[in-house]
Amino acid sequence: MNVEKEWLDLWHGILKERQIPVEEWSRFKQLIKVMKLKKGEFLIREGDIPDKLAFITSGIFRAYYTTDGGDEKTIVFRGPGRPLSAYSSHLEKQEAKFTIEALEDSALIYLSIQDFERLLSGHLFWKEETAKYFMSLFIEKEKRERELMSDDGETRYKKFLKEYPGLIDRINHYHIASYLGITNVSLSRIRNK
Repeated sequence: MNVEKEWLDLWHGILKERQIPVEEWSRFKQLIKVMKLKKGEFLIREGDIPDKLAFITSGIFRAYYTTDGGDEKTIVFRGPGRPLSAYSSHLEKQEAKFTIEALEDSALIYLSIQDFERLLSGHLFWKEETAKYFMSLFIEKEKRERELMSDDGETRYKKFLKEYPGLIDRINHYHIASYLGITNVSLSRIRNK
């Protein structure tokens, strides 16, 4: 199956459930392009000026910050059906503060941020869907902050396994340790229990 058709089928199903108007679906399909990234390639690097909003068709990505000391701190993992962007940098008119890396060979569909904003300024459907998505990101961020502040490493690991089933066997464990806010040694000890 070709990547664009696979993605369109996936997103048409998602958006159809949310009752996307036919004319908006047609508009959307005309704006998107296909991109493939190999494992280790980047959608966005820290310091880039963001110019696209992407949607994952296949593969796994991580977003991470790099500390002044050179350590990578994983913020989030994303898989198929999820959007990817450094949109906050676009809104603040600043360079991206984090990097988005493909952890597997991956495929995306994307549109320019300008095209996305034209959709937003058009039909109410896009505004409502974007507001719902931003609310879900707010909830996700608040939950993650609460867990990092109040849960121990073992509890965070157990929650990770529930939230990201099967991911433990697909990505490097040091990325998981970074996401959990623990060392590789601590992760190994927790996994051996």
